[in-house]
Amino acid sequence: MVLIHIRYCHTRGIRYTGRGLFLDPPTVFYNKEKWNLHVPDALAYAELQNSGAEEWCYEAIFSTKRDDTCQATLYRDYISQQLSQFSTSYPAVHIAALITEPVIHAAGGMHMIDPLFQRVLVKECQRRGMPVIFDEVFTGFWRLGAESAAELLGCMPDIACYAKLLTGGVVPLAATLATNSVFEAFEGKSKIFALLHGHSYSGYAVGCAAAVKAMQWFKDPQMNLNISSNGNRLMELWDNKLVSKISAKSAVSRVVALGTVCALELKADDADIGYGSLLASSIVQKLRNDGVYMRPLGNVIYLMCGPATPATVCSTILDKVCQRLDEC
Repeated sequence: MVLIHIRYCHTRGIRYTGRGLFLDPPTVFYNKEKWNLHVPDALAYAELQNSGAEEWCYEAIFSTKRDDTCQATLYRDYISQQLSQFSTSYPAVHIAALITEPVIHAAGGMHMIDPLFQRVLVKECQRRGMPVIFDEVFTGFWRLGAESAAELLGCMPDIACYAKLLTGGVVPLAATLATNSVFEAFEGKSKIFALLHGHSYSGYAVGCAAAVKAMQWFKDPQMNLNISSNGNRLMELWDNKLVSKISAKSAVSRVVALGTVCALELKADDADIGYGSLLASSIVQKLRNDGVYMRPLGNVIYLMCGPATPATVCSTILDKVCQRLDEC
């Protein structure tokens, strides 16, 4: 058995041999003060290249109205073709499941995958009876502005993994959720049907207590001033004008700002991109001297605030980033 992965490769120069079917996804990002859609060569249809992405906003990008467009049809045809080709090439291999980080591929370089592509992929896999696994360790619990990235996509997985902000980052804790059908698959009269997995600190009291409190606190408008009145979305934390200004800098090739995350990719030669690049070292050090701690992922640098961080703090930080980018 193998897995389907959608992965934006950010590991140039690092030895890695993947097993399974890897799909190259289309990505969306902000550049030169407008939205852009980047499609891989296999999807380079004229209808996608002329998608009108520059007129998009976040609401339009995530809108399920896009499900009835030509783009959705092209995505669906591409995905179906890839699945069929894999089955033909490897008839003895069974695809066990789809696994993906929803919306943003974090360690892969903070790439925002076109939500329409992921939604179409999830529906196609589930239509074929393949379980869908969302890795929400990074994206879950308000990281992207909603309690789960699945809510942003408008589709539900069969299995989802959570951690990190599950406890507000106070103590480590992870949780795996599954649908009833997946859970019931391990029921039976004998242990041979069971999922015999566990570890010493499963369900430990301190972690669970922290998680319960964090989940309550983050969605309470009286405690978290960034939450909407109905408790299902965070307000915009990154000032749109400042994000647009950064996207227009000559040293920047793309920006993604969503929820508590603001990431930007520095322009680089082909030989100096990817996870092993040291291009960002200089600006990262200068920003640390300014009291701003940005983590580099090669030539990509990013900021993360908390779900309750005041927007004024985020704006102050972006101002300092703007100033340092002018020196690049």
